[in-house]
This record gives sequence, C-alpha cells and structure tokens, in this order.
Amino acid sequence: MESRHEETPKMSDATNPFFNYTSWRWLYNERLRLSERRLHFNINELCAIVIKAVGLPRTDLDHVIKLAEGGSYRIFEATFRDGLKVIARLPYPCTIPRKYGIASEVATMEFLRIHGIPVPKVLDWNSSASNQLGSEYIIMERVPGRPLAYIWYTMGFKERMAVIEKIVDAERLLFGIRFPANGSLFFKDSLDPSIKSVGMSENSSFKNTNRFCIGPSTEYLWWYQRRDELVANRGPWKGSEELLKAVGEREILWLRRFGEKRYPHELFYRELYGRQKVDPQMQIHHLLDYLKVAPHLVPEAEQLNVPTIRHPDLSPSNILISESGDITGIIDWQHATILPLFLQAKIPEHFQNYGDDDSENFRRPKLAENFTTMTSSDKEAEMELYRRRQVHYFYLDHTSKLNKAHFQAIGKRDLVLRNQLYDAADRPWEGDNTSLQAQLIKTMAQWSDICSSEDNLPIHYSPTEVKECLDRDAKQKNIDEQMQRLRDCIGINIDGLVVKEEFESARERAKLIKNELVECADTEEDRRDFEEYWPFQDHEEID
Repeated sequence: MESRHEETPKMSDATNPFFNYTSWRWLYNERLRLSERRLHFNINELCAIVIKAVGLPRTDLDHVIKLAEGGSYRIFEATFRDGLKVIARLPYPCTIPRKYGIASEVATMEFLRIHGIPVPKVLDWNSSASNQLGSEYIIMERVPGRPLAYIWYTMGFKERMAVIEKIVDAERLLFGIRFPANGSLFFKDSLDPSIKSVGMSENSSFKNTNRFCIGPSTEYLWWYQRRDELVANRGPWKGSEELLKAVGEREILWLRRFGEKRYPHELFYRELYGRQKVDPQMQIHHLLDYLKVAPHLVPEAEQLNVPTIRHPDLSPSNILISESGDITGIIDWQHATILPLFLQAKIPEHFQNYGDDDSENFRRPKLAENFTTMTSSDKEAEMELYRRRQVHYFYLDHTSKLNKAHFQAIGKRDLVLRNQLYDAADRPWEGDNTSLQAQLIKTMAQWSDICSSEDNLPIHYSPTEVKECLDRDAKQKNIDEQMQRLRDCIGINIDGLVVKEEFESARERAKLIKNELVECADTEEDRRDFEEYWPFQDHEEID
C-alpha cells in the first residue's frame, strides 16, 4: 500500500486524485482498471461524517489527505487540531461484494476486537452507496504504528523472530474462537430477513456476542464475474460436506448459465487444445466428478472440521508494529471467512518458503558452509534464502508451541491433498479443462491417504485419459512457470501492476521480449498469435 499526501479537492474537479487511482500503473488495460477505481463522492459530506463520528466541532478538523490506495479501498486520513487522526475507507466501484462486504468486515472487526485481537475500533460505517456521501464507507480510529512491510528488512534477527511469535500468538486467539457454522460474520440486524443466518449465542466471557451471526460467505470468488446473480448456497454451512459441495455446485450453475466455448485465457495454453475453442461442458463433467469425491474429503477427526476464522491476507502490509515491536493493529479484514480448520491450515503466503527442501522438511536454517568465501552477489542471494528459511521455520516452530491444532493440521499430507482439490474446484473456469481433472486423477492415485482401504474409488479414468490429462497438466504448469519468469523479467505482478517510476522501462522490456518471440516463431500462425494475443498489451477481457 503506497502512501499519498494530497490536499482536499474541489468538488467539481473530476480529475482530482481524491477521486482517481494514482498510486501504481498497469502495463495493459490501464484505462479499464482506472475507470473501475474512479469514485466521485461528496468530500464535504465525508468531513461531516468524520466530525460526527468523533464528536468534535467542525472547526477542530484541520485537514484531510488521501493516505493510501489498496486493492479494494481508497484510504483517507483526517487530522484534528489536537492531533487526533481518523481513517476513512471508501471501496472502489469495482469492489465486491457490494453491501455485504462492508457489513461483514465491520462486524468481523468488532467481534474480533472484543475477543482481544488488535483491530482498529470502527466509529461509523454505511454499507449502502445511496447516501449523501455517494459511497459505502468505514470510519475507524487511526492505529499507531508502522506496517511491518516498511521495517521488516531493517529489523535484526531477534526482533524479526519476536514479531513472528506475536503474529502466531494472535492467530492462537483466532483459532480459539468457537463458531456454530462456516460463512462470514455479520451483525444480525445488517442482513435482510430473507438471508439465511446462524445466530451466535451469548458468551459469558464476552459481552453482546449475541448481536452477531454467521451469514453468507463474502469470499471474493462467491461474487466474481456475475456469480452474485446465481441462486447458489453461499452459506452459512453447518458442516464441511455442505461447504465442499457448494463450491462445485456454484461453478456448475455459473457454467450452465454463462459458460460459452472460448479460447483459454492463457495465450500459450491454446496450442495444447489444438488452437480450438474449449467446451465448458467438459468442465461441468469434471465438476460432477468432484461432487462424487467431495463427501470423502471431509476428515474423520472432528477437530479438523471445527469452523475457524483467519485473516484473509496476513501480509506484512496489514500488520502494524509499534516502536517497541508490539502488534498495534491487524487491518484489512475484507473477505474474511470462517471455514473448517482443515481448509484454513496453512502457512500465510508471505511467511512460507515452499519449494525449498530445507523448509519443507522443517530443518533449522543455517548459512552455507562456504558463505565467507562467496562473492558479494552470491552472499546477498544466500542471505535472502536464509531469511526466508528463518521466517518459514520460526513460524512453524512458534505454531508448534502456541497453536498445536494448527501445527498438527499443517503437517498432515492428506489435508494438503484435500485442500488442493477444493482449491481446483473453487477456481473460476477460464478455458482450462485440465487442472481440475488432473487434481482429481492425482487424488485418486493417492486415495489410500484420504480414505480407508474399504472405500471404493468414486470415479475412474482410463489409462489413456490419465496420461493425456497429466501430460497436458505438466505442460500447463511449465507454461505458468515461464509466464511468471516473463512477469519477473518485465517487472509486473500477475495483474500487470507496476511501480509508477518503472512503468516506461517495463513497457520497453515487454515490447523487446515480444519482438524477440515474434522473430523466433516457427510459423506464420505463431507470429500472428504473438502479435494479436500477446498478454502484456491492451486486450479484450472475457468473463
């Protein structure tokens, strides 16, 4: 999240940074991305809302700045003459789900705050854009501290390990909260009467917990690409099997209503499908196979099915740290969802080092024996690997002591298989008829790790099907790796986002790589494909 300091704009100035995204650049389809994030609102009304929320006179408000822009919100900071600072978060027009997203995030923050999680206090909120402001909003206290991302690389070893221990301890509190169902948290009075929910009972240790309920999931994929229009079971789900089936049923509903023959989203997949459009009926067939397998994915151990809440993106940018190294706030709870423990059991993306043999085998990190004789560049690479191994190792080490249920679940091989198949079924179809079937085949090959020997295989594939699918899957994964190397070389993330200062050089690198590929193409057809379908240029986006 990048800081911005811009003064209060004129209401009539539609180009003002208050209303427009100004932090990063997109290498392709930038006009579309900017239009999705353009929000014209009543700044005077925002000031009035903030003033009312803190109960101070209007004359005490000194100034308002645009502080930052995240993936889904524009963040403003209001400063009062006595030094009080208040945060206002306004979602972009493209942020989903509308209404339920804000309502659930606010309820989640309040519920977790009263359970001892360091979360900012919400002062006011509105989950409707039909107001004088012209936008949904959350007004909250400004928590002291700096994002961990800003200080991580300047911290010493002991400081870094102490912070990881505190992060794991906060997760211990999260994992200890008991919920009656899976889904997302809401205030009872924020949901329409027609929306299914499961009430939270009163807790003798915490006051007013009966204000809350578990409602439909606000996870992104339940609302993505018109999935909000489906009559789907979005939760709450009482048990693991109901949830596992719901994601497959949702994708079948979407494909039957919106699915059309199309080329794969990934340009370099097209050759694997004979340069022909891909039929969504095949994906429906694979999803029906998944539904036959889904009941068997539920672990027998009751502890692994306990509804559990986790932060949806526990990255260093969302963890605020004080000068003394304490966690002062964990922010950005949008899309937070309660899921069975076995689906939540994993190391957060920013603290894991999978793909490294030492990390995956839980070996205590140490520098290479020849470290002192390495060149400067090799030493730098070795130190970075050493840091990644440290974070992975000590996250697991602290989890093994403070959050045993999570640690035990992380280490179960069969849970990895269950998670991988669930994730493959949950993924939106973009012309890839291989990944889900390949994961089903791999699950059947390791069926004894999931079920007892008495359980028959619920689905079967011929040897020819297995070979063709796994070969194609391996080629797709190789293409994915090559595409990631291309992005790394160009300097963009998977969405084409690039630091403003690097935009022109990234565009030049992308152009150079494209020209080299065109020149090296084997056929005229390949050359035309590179020219027309090159992914790092403006292109039509297909749902």
